[in-house]
Amino acid sequence: MKRLNLVLFNVIIVLIFLMVGLSLATAQEKEPLLIGSIWDQVGFGGQIGQILIKGSQLAVDLANEEGGIFGHKIEYINIDGQSELDVIAGAAKRLAEERKVLAAIGSEDDSLTSASGPVFQANGTVFLTGPATTPTQPEIGDYIFMPAYGDHFQGAAAAKFCADNLGWKKVAVLYDAASAYSVYLSKAFQDAFKHFTQDPDAIVQIESYMTGDMTFTAQLTRIRGIQDKIDALVTFPPEPQDAPVYSKQARGLGITVPFFFTDGGDDVSVVEVGGSAVEGAYVSTQFAGDYPTTENGKKFVADYKDKYGKEPGCFEAIAYDSMRLVLESIEAVIGIVGDEVWNTMTLAQKRTAIRNTLQLWPVFETTIVPISYPDPETALYPRVPNRPVVFKQIKDGELKYYSHMEPEEVTGHLTEILEAMGVTK
Repeated sequence: MKRLNLVLFNVIIVLIFLMVGLSLATAQEKEPLLIGSIWDQVGFGGQIGQILIKGSQLAVDLANEEGGIFGHKIEYINIDGQSELDVIAGAAKRLAEERKVLAAIGSEDDSLTSASGPVFQANGTVFLTGPATTPTQPEIGDYIFMPAYGDHFQGAAAAKFCADNLGWKKVAVLYDAASAYSVYLSKAFQDAFKHFTQDPDAIVQIESYMTGDMTFTAQLTRIRGIQDKIDALVTFPPEPQDAPVYSKQARGLGITVPFFFTDGGDDVSVVEVGGSAVEGAYVSTQFAGDYPTTENGKKFVADYKDKYGKEPGCFEAIAYDSMRLVLESIEAVIGIVGDEVWNTMTLAQKRTAIRNTLQLWPVFETTIVPISYPDPETALYPRVPNRPVVFKQIKDGELKYYSHMEPEEVTGHLTEILEAMGVTK
């Protein structure tokens, strides 16, 4: 009897191992979830792109370490767009039509997403626009979503911070006339600053330059001539490399007022290149690694440091959130319909389900900050979330958290500010 029980026990153990092996084999046979990105590695977007890919890769690696999504591993494909519009459009076509990705993320600037967005929209493929913040990007179509705040929101928050927190009453503005980001954001800031100061003459001087310019002597000389009438110089660099160049030239010409940079200047290279010229400058941005405002943010910082050995910044955080929005949407879809139904869905059906989930899901909770999208029927800028705006200061040669502003501190002012900009529903 004991021998029979032992034999039965051994048989059961063998069957259990066989069942486990079968289960593992089945899991391993599940189709991977293909996600694409277009992060430039060279060209004017390459400096940011090399940073962005680390954030999205971290999100993929962490998900795969936990077994993927319902046993489906994530396969991540990045194509270098080389900061060239024709290359970016080709990369989008390759991802959507040849590689047949479920969704995609990227690029670094709205001038670049303008090449990829229409391709993804035409193929019915969800595309998250990375750190590009011009809120008109989703007008490309209903498959285009922004993970970052819009510049109508950043401009209003930055103006409120400058007027209310820093007490500035009069400022000069310098922007890149060849960058849609810089043009729109400078306009949003100007109208918002007039709103918060209640002074139609709060913007004393407006100067512009063109992408790629390296000499700003003429513009800065004119600003130097009125610096006794301003509290600060507010600038809108579309890429980090701009800010330290004109900052050093400004200091060399004798301009001593404080600088304010928007999120295009949130990169360590600004400090490394700008040196003492940018000391004390303020920056509006999406995230501060030295002061994450949520538990998810703290975990992201810890995971990033563990993988890359350094503290993450704004761009790494946005890339991470871009990927998390896609992955959480897929997890929600499979969780609702079940794995068997998911496996029978066509690629077009899966892409549409991801799009619908992004739009309708009440709140995404695995991102660094909670994210949700407004009703597209009533929102002035659909598929653009409101996120906290973080403010940093360059202190002792480092970008340091200074404060942050929650969305509700700004939203009540947006209607009047946007009306002043001539933007209505």
